[in-house]
Amino acid sequence: MGAPLNPEQRAAVEYGDGPLLVLAGAGTGKTRVLVHRIADLVGRGVAPWEILAVTFTNKAAGEMRHRLFELLGDRVKQMWIGTFHSTCARILRRYGDMIGLSPDFLIFDDDDQQKTLKALLKAHNLADEVSPRSISSRLDYAKNRGLDPAAIQTGLPLDDVMKLIAPAYAAQLAREKALDFGDLIVKVLELCRHPEAGPHLKTRFRHVLVDEFQDTNLVQYELVRELSEATRNLTVVGDDDQSIYAWRGAEPRNLLDFDRDFPDVREIKLEQNYRSTSVILDAANAVISKNLDRRGKALWTEQGGGDGIDYHQAGDDRGEADWVARTLRGLVDDGAFSPGDACILYRTNAQSRELETQLRRYRFEPRIVGGQAFFERKEVKDVIGYLRLLANPDADSAFARVVNVPPRGIGEASVDKLRQYAASRGEGLLTAARDVARGGGPLTAAARKKLTQFVELVDGLVAVQAGGASLAELTIQVVERSGYRAWLDDEDDGEDRMRNLAELVNVASDYEEEQGEAGTLAELLERIALTGAADEKDGRGETITLMTIHMAKGLEFDVVFLCGMEDGLFPSLRPRDGVDEDAALEEERRLAYVALTRARKKLYLSSARVRRVWGDVKQQVPSRFLDDVPALCFTVPPSATRRAPWSGPPAMAARPPRVRRPLRDELDQRTWDGDEVPAVDVHADVSYDADGVDVDPFSPGATVRHAAFGPGKVVASRGAGFQRRVVVVFSSVGEKTVDARWLQPVS
Repeated sequence: MGAPLNPEQRAAVEYGDGPLLVLAGAGTGKTRVLVHRIADLVGRGVAPWEILAVTFTNKAAGEMRHRLFELLGDRVKQMWIGTFHSTCARILRRYGDMIGLSPDFLIFDDDDQQKTLKALLKAHNLADEVSPRSISSRLDYAKNRGLDPAAIQTGLPLDDVMKLIAPAYAAQLAREKALDFGDLIVKVLELCRHPEAGPHLKTRFRHVLVDEFQDTNLVQYELVRELSEATRNLTVVGDDDQSIYAWRGAEPRNLLDFDRDFPDVREIKLEQNYRSTSVILDAANAVISKNLDRRGKALWTEQGGGDGIDYHQAGDDRGEADWVARTLRGLVDDGAFSPGDACILYRTNAQSRELETQLRRYRFEPRIVGGQAFFERKEVKDVIGYLRLLANPDADSAFARVVNVPPRGIGEASVDKLRQYAASRGEGLLTAARDVARGGGPLTAAARKKLTQFVELVDGLVAVQAGGASLAELTIQVVERSGYRAWLDDEDDGEDRMRNLAELVNVASDYEEEQGEAGTLAELLERIALTGAADEKDGRGETITLMTIHMAKGLEFDVVFLCGMEDGLFPSLRPRDGVDEDAALEEERRLAYVALTRARKKLYLSSARVRRVWGDVKQQVPSRFLDDVPALCFTVPPSATRRAPWSGPPAMAARPPRVRRPLRDELDQRTWDGDEVPAVDVHADVSYDADGVDVDPFSPGATVRHAAFGPGKVVASRGAGFQRRVVVVFSSVGEKTVDARWLQPVS
């Protein structure tokens, strides 16, 4: 099916038993290799249900399942194909009772975790001392490494807080019959070491295959080792050059040191790229070759050389965004590409604002990927909260979320009293609320009446559920009976939010259609909880896609713009706790490699001489990664277009006299089909030299004089006309920001 496998791909597909490491560079067909290897195993007599294939996103798992269906038909339904978390949830629902886990457990997503930690911190009078996010980061750090969160000692005050909150959080999860994402892996590891479940799980799968192996953390690696311990038939596919998630627990050494645990491993390198031109690959290879801690490979392609890489250094971030938008407008108007063919990448989300603004001025409709995901929208989370409470009456986090949504006059004070009452009786909040409705508890008569109405609402929904309502109908009943529809009718954005709830009903309906009578509310909620940002649509179509480089991994586009190529921005030079400076720079270089290899046909790089940071204007230095790319890869080498960093005042020499010209608008205007759009890099207060060339007297590097501070060197400026402010390093007083009116250019 499709083009024949190349020799290296075929060697990986047809490899027999034993450990296999496939080093698959960007665009070398790793998914194709995985799929054909699985099909080949089935052809050699391995039963479909004896195959476990794990990856990191539902989207990747779905693509693998789809391709296997084309090769094997319905047999794919018997295979275990999914993400680490969905696979572990499936194992736990089947075998979790052996370690005391209820089969109808719920899964806490990030929002559930934050709300629970916030309540615990408040209960322990620690809400003003530490944030829930700090606690969850420490929990994730520990669980990703198989450590006890309460036992980690760093010498910081957070250690003492963790000794209180970590056990309380674990107890709350147990009481709600819930697990967080980290628990899913840890609990399956516990099962693997259980005297009864362990031997079964270690022989359950004849072959275990892991995609994106460079992104695994320590406990995920330990898990796949346990599951393949008996057979040693472990296939791992990954690229050490694309390991870019160390900040969230990924351990690159899992791949780099794989032969330490499996000394008899067969290593196969996939280096033939089917995506990008040779110019783009030469640039990517050159950048990543500077890394020392890598196994080493070099991408190549049978395609022709391709267009050179265009690099542009703008005056500031607005000028950079304008250049990107104007260049894109030209590509689209010339018919070379459509908007959906292009992607704009950047290191940080903050860079998107100016890009979005300028794209709109050039008549594009930008879409930013990585914004608020569908299942994170408030109205969706609220209705899911009701469903979680119906699936598990002990889910206090769900109760606390929806008890006053829509607003029904049950304030925080009443909920706090109810929580204290529930704790004193060892009950969940819903059980305590039922006690209060019968006349117990510390609430006032008015609060009791409102809480009773909420209990009656929940009991009515329980009756609907018990009456055999479909999941879609149950979701509709939640929206209607809770008063959510009526509440949104009075909101300005109510119509859009109701569309989101209609889509949630569609989600439930699609799930039921797929699962039939086997589908349950708990498993629907599990699927929703395990849907991450990477599973959202990538924004293709007649819009321009904008996203961070991290979000772009696994995607490809005909045209890629990589913005913000400046030291301190990309590579980011911000120190990270516990991360060696050299190791951090190597990860940044891997990130650059990922960014460059997203492009198929055309690649643009850009930077700015100055950039606004926290309201201040900072002079920027072009990225060191630009120096790594061979000059022959560029249409014009960066050294010919960018200014060197300032190295002191220039020697005084006679200059041609300047001719002042009138102040002009901050943005020149140019007409495109009747619409006015901005030109690039236009500054106010510009003069012409004798040759008629624009000269900005306050551009970075210019020499100026102040009546009080004396001579100095301009490092940045902002504004125009009477609003012009200039950052100057004076030899007498150091750096100062002064009004341009008090500066005299020095010729």
